[in-house]
Amino acid sequence: MYQLSRTVPVNEAKKSFLSRHDVWTGLLMKANNALPFVPEMKGCDVVEQGDGWLVRDIMLKDVPLREKVTFEPENRVIFERIRGSELGRIENVIGEDDQGNLTLTFAFSLKKDGIPEGSDAEKAHFAPMEGAYLNAVASTLAAVRRTVDEKGREHLAPKQPTDAAGDTKWIYDYYRAVDAMDMERTLAQHTDDTTLTFANHPTVHGKEGYKAAIGHLWGSIGGLSHSMVGAWSMHDGQVGVAEAIVQYTRLDGSLCAIKFCTTLRRRGDRIADIRIYGDATPLFAPAK
Repeated sequence: MYQLSRTVPVNEAKKSFLSRHDVWTGLLMKANNALPFVPEMKGCDVVEQGDGWLVRDIMLKDVPLREKVTFEPENRVIFERIRGSELGRIENVIGEDDQGNLTLTFAFSLKKDGIPEGSDAEKAHFAPMEGAYLNAVASTLAAVRRTVDEKGREHLAPKQPTDAAGDTKWIYDYYRAVDAMDMERTLAQHTDDTTLTFANHPTVHGKEGYKAAIGHLWGSIGGLSHSMVGAWSMHDGQVGVAEAIVQYTRLDGSLCAIKFCTTLRRRGDRIADIRIYGDATPLFAPAK
């Protein structure tokens, strides 16, 4: 039986941050229809499914196969080849490296009818698959990131239905401007007398106060990207709550992810008060 395992980092500097849930969303997309992600696959049809599993018939190049796919939410997808001339097991696993950065691992253990296990012929048959599976992993991450960049992160389904409420478009629009570090577009969404409170720091007042505080932060980093854990728009859109994991790219290119929760209060269609709760200390600590 031929075995292979490869691990790749999920996130890169100055690219839209993908959380564990975002990556899981991509793996679900690939499990249900792998054609956009695996060029070698010519057919992919779900023939049966239940709670936490599905069975699909695939055509890999010219080889018909049946796979049972089992889901371990936010953690692992297992593909068991149960019919065809190439049997075995494939896994996609979301993990973390020793610095807490997300990784995606693919591993397979496969055998081919008519080829002796452990032989050079088996290695010659399966070795070329490494590139195809690496490309499938890259394509999966790219597809999720493309959805975020082109359509907006709100087009990714929340982990739970209760993780969203109301018309949250204004919240996502605001953070698109922030992630672009576009001060003009960000300030245009605030009232002139806006207030900003960041954790235990003193409250700053007015657009100039906001510009000085946030501008100082932006000047000390290379980029940032918010991945929403939850977004709630309440009281006819006058109060918003955004729970997010924020990935920062430091000036040296290293990454730092921090959890924040923010409340936004509007007057009309402009933000009059913003309060950010979180600990930014890791951002300015020496990178490991």
